Amino acid sequence: MKLGKGTLLLGQLIPLLSLFARAEPAHVCDGISGDYDTWKSAAISNHKVIVVGAGIAGLSATKKLIQSGMNNVLRLEAQDYLGGRVKTYRQGSILVEEGAEWIHGGSKNPLYVLADRLDGLTQPLPDEAYDWRAKTQSGQNADEDGYLAAERVMEKCDTGDLLANYYDAGYGDCFIDQFPRVYQNYGADPAEKDAWFHYLHKWVLQETGLSDWRNQSGRDADHFTDLGIDNQWADGYDTLTNHIKKSIPDAKIKMSSPVCKIFWKSRSSRRAVVVTAAQEAYTADYVLVTASIGHLKERHDKLFSPLLPSSYRQHFNKIELGIVDKVQIGWNTPWWSADPLDLQVIFTQMSLPTNEAWLYGIMEYSSIHQQTPIIQAFVSGNDALHMESLTDAEVQDHVVRFLQAVTKQTVPPPTFFRRSKWHENIWMRGSYYSFVTVEGDQQGLKSRAPLRKPIVNHFGKVIFWAGEHTHNTRYGTVDGAMKSGNIAANAIKNYDSSRP
Repeated sequence: MKLGKGTLLLGQLIPLLSLFARAEPAHVCDGISGDYDTWKSAAISNHKVIVVGAGIAGLSATKKLIQSGMNNVLRLEAQDYLGGRVKTYRQGSILVEEGAEWIHGGSKNPLYVLADRLDGLTQPLPDEAYDWRAKTQSGQNADEDGYLAAERVMEKCDTGDLLANYYDAGYGDCFIDQFPRVYQNYGADPAEKDAWFHYLHKWVLQETGLSDWRNQSGRDADHFTDLGIDNQWADGYDTLTNHIKKSIPDAKIKMSSPVCKIFWKSRSSRRAVVVTAAQEAYTADYVLVTASIGHLKERHDKLFSPLLPSSYRQHFNKIELGIVDKVQIGWNTPWWSADPLDLQVIFTQMSLPTNEAWLYGIMEYSSIHQQTPIIQAFVSGNDALHMESLTDAEVQDHVVRFLQAVTKQTVPPPTFFRRSKWHENIWMRGSYYSFVTVEGDQQGLKSRAPLRKPIVNHFGKVIFWAGEHTHNTRYGTVDGAMKSGNIAANAIKNYDSSRP
């Protein structure tokens, strides 16, 4: 079938993104010069392991290394907070998550078990607790059968054996193939078919961070293992960050210390040399890199000296980090009803001004768990890049006017507003969900195992890897990041203990 109107619009929007591009400032790591010997002689301390990054993978690895008796560990974090893409924001009684929000899975997920043990778990509300609405962009009631059809296609392409038919194609091809038949079977309004197809497209992009649902390899999508219903933290995801941090002495963490150079190969020494933006140098037997794949793709040729082996550089070109941003807007009391809102929006017409076209990327506006007066919307891919290019005032104004048009209710001035800009963050360049591209799969990256294979210099293994992008079946999840950190820590410990 031909792609729906929403998908066609996305293609038309891509060239328009240049209108919103801004000149990138100089990178904080630009200008770091010198060679291995120069920086080795200037090193201020020596360590068994240096962990690059204090996201959940880096925190978990550091904790595991210390617990195993490998105490001479230093963790360097570029930003001024711990957690990476786990970032909880508080303002008085308001609690929102800029990044990770859900524990993806029930008791089969070790993170769920940990949250339960910490008495930090809260269960999701039942569907009937929500003020659920399906509307067009102009406020007309939309056919709920269209929603049921889209939901069914999501189920078909995410469970069972169907994705095996798309290993040599893109993840989105499954949805494109399944939608017409399912939509017809549900007897949904034919006049809304393109609108619900656009809705489904944006739903998939919200789940993945893709700009084009055909970009991810069907094989890679099928590797992901679902562990059940999503759950949440009762008092913020930083409950996890704080729990892990308790096991790590403050002296082993350096915040606001971006790593700019990793010298990993020398014929005179087995040790790696790590240099920060403050031009502080450290040596280590092992370096564990837990940086986001978005950052590594952009900076690896400047970060590592010498360049990584060509096979590793090729791996980085076969995987991407998706982008999903959040727009959070709130009031002292709900203006829609007393219940949490769950508003589904379809576009039967594409008539928004160009500057507001990013709103086409949002298919749902819903109350934040335990924060009923605050509505949250997810925007992904190219629409997220568009949104990030706008001012806070513009984004807020666009959302308020759009909600008023869709609900046909008076929307008062909001008392709270926040939005994430994960692509603008130079240490992330994306959020949530990494994916192997179709081209990457066709070129041989059939799993993520090569992404965690250690780098070997003249004296042995020296660079190890962790992060959600290295986990084959739980990528894009916090528990996957935790597991990858623990795996890397064990690999370092086992390798070091086997050396003469």
